[in-house]
Amino acid sequence: MIVSWRVLFSSFVIIGPTINCLEILFEQFEQFNGFEMVDMKLRVRKFNRTMTTLNGTIFIRQPISNDVVFHTDLFHSRLGNQQFNHYPAKLPTCGFCDFFDNLHNTYEEHISDIVNVPRLKECPVQVREAHILDKPFPSSVLPPVCPTGLWKIVISGRLDDEEKLNYHMVLKVYENDFFG
Repeated sequence: MIVSWRVLFSSFVIIGPTINCLEILFEQFEQFNGFEMVDMKLRVRKFNRTMTTLNGTIFIRQPISNDVVFHTDLFHSRLGNQQFNHYPAKLPTCGFCDFFDNLHNTYEEHISDIVNVPRLKECPVQVREAHILDKPFPSSVLPPVCPTGLWKIVISGRLDDEEKLNYHMVLKVYENDFFG
């Protein structure tokens, strides 16, 4: 059977190229300790059929300086079945104030709608309530080569090598195929 190039070309034009984009959804947010320092009343809620958002209030209960150092550990579940393996990525540790300065310098467009977020160069961060209203996870911050599946991000705040704050997020990373 001979197929002409016109038939093949017209099939390609009708089908078109498939473009793969990585998408991220919040699955879970939970704080384990440090409520007397920072109380995060955040929850993940289903916003519509295809999107989840983070919603709630962060209560900074006392002034916090750069002495509280954030450490981040990443865990990956390739199959999405909650069987996490420690991921060997190294993320830099930083002080509490430096963490917010980095957010301002790198992700300003993603935090600008958070009500009462600590200002750039504010150290120590003063007592406040910061409100997050229906915030989806910004997929644009994802590196272009990121494995799909579930990711658990564990963040701990330490003061003099003693854990004072601990919370984690679980995110779902998946490929969203659409036709271009």
